[in-house]
Amino acid sequence: MRKLISLLFFLTAISLFAQIKAVWVPIWEITTAEKVDRVIEDMIAMEVNQLLIQIRYRGDAAYTPNRISNLYHNTEKKYYAIKDSLFDPLDYLLSKKNITDLEIFAWLPTFVITGHELENLHPDHIYFKHPEWITCDFSQEMMDYKVDMGAYLDPGIPEVRGYIRNVVLDLVTNYPLDGIHFDYIRYPDTHYGFSKLALEMYRKDVKFRDADSWKEWKEAQVTNFMKNIYHDIKRIAPKMEVTAAVISNLDEAERYSQNWIKWLQEGFLDRAYLMEYSTSTSTIEKHLNYLSNYDLKEKIIVGLRCWSTAYKYPAYKINEKIKLISKTNYHGYALFSYTGIRESEYFKDLKIK
Repeated sequence: MRKLISLLFFLTAISLFAQIKAVWVPIWEITTAEKVDRVIEDMIAMEVNQLLIQIRYRGDAAYTPNRISNLYHNTEKKYYAIKDSLFDPLDYLLSKKNITDLEIFAWLPTFVITGHELENLHPDHIYFKHPEWITCDFSQEMMDYKVDMGAYLDPGIPEVRGYIRNVVLDLVTNYPLDGIHFDYIRYPDTHYGFSKLALEMYRKDVKFRDADSWKEWKEAQVTNFMKNIYHDIKRIAPKMEVTAAVISNLDEAERYSQNWIKWLQEGFLDRAYLMEYSTSTSTIEKHLNYLSNYDLKEKIIVGLRCWSTAYKYPAYKINEKIKLISKTNYHGYALFSYTGIRESEYFKDLKIK
């Protein structure tokens, strides 16, 4: 009996500390059942163990809002490229879990709310219904949807945080997910955050106002949202993991009010997925060595660039980085993205097994 208990403990420990091998799958790769089947087939062949499935692009849905329970009111409409109004990509994907051991995480861009083409948005999209929720620059001009990755909702507005909370908890309540994966959980840059409603809250919250208090207040808006949504998710689904894609350089992350180190240290983020998209292995190695000072390796997954542009980025360069992550004892890696892997024909040369 003692040997059996020891064996079970050993196997549990292996499971808990097994290296995560994940792939980000963009929303346009799951718009039909045939595409979802191809994703699953490819991922099984690659022997990855976790899929970060983008089920929200820009305030839209590759799932069915309020599918069973409408406790958390969610008004977001189907992603425009899903032509079959009855097709639920997330439900279909989860129905395939009986043929695979892949973990399924719902990847949600958080505060970014548009792309660069407004014609793809439903007339009832939040961008049109609540323009006062869009963040503004120093001059209080609404953020242009053609810059950055699109216009952002302002994290400093309580109604914005409540709106996103409903979207997230609707998913948590209605789908048996392994995890929630936040993206763009930050401000678009330092010179944003000046919407009228956010400034009203800042003046209400902060008595002595200066540049430092403004910076601290903005960071608190994102951090408190992360803390509160973490506890909300765990209350509903205690075993569901809460993760986020984060800006890996801490100075850059501070610029965007994204204090993810604090989120990990204080226990309201289960894992951070670094966006380490440099093509230089030595650059990533230096950065990982620096981050090792925080003693958080078991909570950090290293996101790697997995696409080519005009110049060739061969698969062996990606393999170098995968070996580096194993050597430095970080908890795993995530490849960005499935589309990049397909378009660059990396399947046969990536060594991720």
